[in-house]
Amino acid sequence: STAFSLSFKPSKPNAIDYLPPTEQQTIDQALVELEEHIKQQPNDIEALVLLARSNMQMGEYAKAQENYAAAIKIQPDNSNLLVDYAESFFRATPPDQVSADAKLWIEKALTLEPNNQRALFFQGVLLMQAKQPAQAAEIWEKLLPQLDENTANALLPQINSARAQAGLAEIALPEKKAIQVTIELSPELQAQALPGKTLFVFAKTLDGAGPPIAAKRIDITSFPITVSLSDSDSIMPTATLFSQAEFDLSARISASGNAQSSAQDWQSVTIKVQSNTTDAIRLVIDNKP
Repeated sequence: STAFSLSFKPSKPNAIDYLPPTEQQTIDQALVELEEHIKQQPNDIEALVLLARSNMQMGEYAKAQENYAAAIKIQPDNSNLLVDYAESFFRATPPDQVSADAKLWIEKALTLEPNNQRALFFQGVLLMQAKQPAQAAEIWEKLLPQLDENTANALLPQINSARAQAGLAEIALPEKKAIQVTIELSPELQAQALPGKTLFVFAKTLDGAGPPIAAKRIDITSFPITVSLSDSDSIMPTATLFSQAEFDLSARISASGNAQSSAQDWQSVTIKVQSNTTDAIRLVIDNKP
């Protein structure tokens, strides 16, 4: 399918008396072209989603709903699309009213993906609108551990406002769960020149499928090195480090400086770690691939 950007290049910039279009004219023209494309290729989901998001930015919520609905017919199990669709109803509804449609589609998204962060956030907002601050706070508190530090800090005042309305005491950010990993060089490698200055620590699912569930890149200064791995280092918000009961852990010194392995890299043996461990974790880089 064709990817679009909302940009329009005038075909006659050097024409006599030519006046460049205003920004709004540029956007309008791009949207017209996008709508024409969708008429020709109604199953182009990228174009449908782009048009729907453009409608949202322009406050045209009914049009956004129409285009999101068309996209969902193509990908009915796309939880993020369902959240986008729910948001279009949420934005179109006065802030003191609960949108039944927004609630319905948020619930469908959470059925497909119970930890979808945006769905959980909007679920809390809808509960606040329904005058259920205790339930909203509970939802948002469950969301906190999944968030990066900046986002968690932004959400915390809303949680405490909800808790205050429910007659509950304020809370602080929970201490972030993490594992401490110490990486060493084997005696045989200590006397040799390092192949590179970049260390990667990877946590992967036990079957090794898909991308790492957590990864950290460190500039090497000296060994041993101790690093902390937490859900903040997770690659995918839906497959976090501590969502796994166990995972494989390894470290590698990259000769190239990037995450792609090469024959020049040094690496550790992979060890299996239980996510609830309180033991010190030690990785020894002792061989070349």
